[in-house]
Amino acid sequence: MADSLLVDFHSPLEAEAEDLEIEFKLALPLAENSGKAKLAKEIGALANHGGGWIVLGRDDDGSYPSQPPAQLQGADQDSINQLVSAYLTPAPHCAVRWVQPRNAAFQVLVVRVPGVGTAPVCGSKNGPNDNKGKTIGIRKGVHYIRKAGPVSAPIETPDEWQELIRRCVLSDKTALLGALTTMIERPSPPPEEETPSVMDADAAHMVQMWQENVTKLPADVDFSQNFVCYSFDLLGDQSTTIDDIKNCLRRRPPETNDPHAFFDDGHPAAGRPGVIENAGIDGLEVDATGDCNDLKAAWRLSEALSGTEIVSYWEDTNWVIGAVEGRSSRKWEKGKKLWISSQIAYANSFLAIVRHFADYFEHHGKIRVRVRFQGLKGRTLDAPRGYYSLDYIAQQNTKQVDMTLERAALAVETVSATIASLIQPINKLTQGPMVTPDYVVKALKTHQ
Repeated sequence: MADSLLVDFHSPLEAEAEDLEIEFKLALPLAENSGKAKLAKEIGALANHGGGWIVLGRDDDGSYPSQPPAQLQGADQDSINQLVSAYLTPAPHCAVRWVQPRNAAFQVLVVRVPGVGTAPVCGSKNGPNDNKGKTIGIRKGVHYIRKAGPVSAPIETPDEWQELIRRCVLSDKTALLGALTTMIERPSPPPEEETPSVMDADAAHMVQMWQENVTKLPADVDFSQNFVCYSFDLLGDQSTTIDDIKNCLRRRPPETNDPHAFFDDGHPAAGRPGVIENAGIDGLEVDATGDCNDLKAAWRLSEALSGTEIVSYWEDTNWVIGAVEGRSSRKWEKGKKLWISSQIAYANSFLAIVRHFADYFEHHGKIRVRVRFQGLKGRTLDAPRGYYSLDYIAQQNTKQVDMTLERAALAVETVSATIASLIQPINKLTQGPMVTPDYVVKALKTHQ
């Protein structure tokens, strides 16, 4: 986790003591090779451990001195990564910020160390020698890990090697999923038809209905131009009945309810599902835009095994505004923010319900998936906690991602690559950090 992810640099300052993921250092002479070599050793060990934090300017017992350590002056992200490149291979890229603790009168330097990649991190050269000829800090060719204490020490047993190798193998799996992302980002064209598919007809019908209904609502944001439209189609000649659709919804697994229950049929009387024909095919349809909740939704599931749901941006809800403004002086404007982790979580819930439909109806063919984002222009990447180092602002208002997938692309083991392919195109409009399968996995964990 580095600049490529949204990082909460205050989190290690909440820890009361060191542990295997967090190391405190009161001061290191970072202008000297001895200090650089000692810090490189800690960074290499944390990277091999799976990632962690180093807080420079805090004592081992968790306390802060009365004055900021002079040895740390001038240190920044560039200087930290320069010493990492000098002493470690492969060199992990660290994110570094000066942060003000709540119980200190000065800022401390917080270093976020990413986890190991496909190869373990090793010392690439020795630290300097002390006056007795002993190497200070790091040694060339040595792999360091975190051990009980906590301390950063060389690997000594086969079991310690086994755990590090396991992390590298898992990282290699992520790289494989990244390759899958690249393939999916070159989507198969939708089936060529003289007339629109049922999914196309239903999506157009739902967008029209949505825009007609939300214009009647009093709101701080124009819902008719700020929404996300999710659609799917289990391609083939299969069809079903309204009763089977209802049964499928009743048996939805828990993961389809977090953070948004797509095709939720539990609305109050005014928004309960009704049977409505569109394009000559019956479907179960809901208009819940009139609900008192400021997160609006409307959906349709057809007997042709296709579905569309439109939902307003979670970023435009009072809940998010309260979460931001309740803990800081920062302002959060409706219609002005794009929270990538939230969109990732929504895509995950959507693909989970699509997977459930495919499983329930024993569908083994291709699946068409579409997500249309409306109201992107002028939105800036942000999140209730943490911040981006730059302003990433969307310059285009609408983005639609249309893919035809194999059933395997929805499996739990590979769905992170599919989610990345759905979300990266909107993130790309802001020129923000790349959304990869690994980014998706971490974002889903922190969003829970």
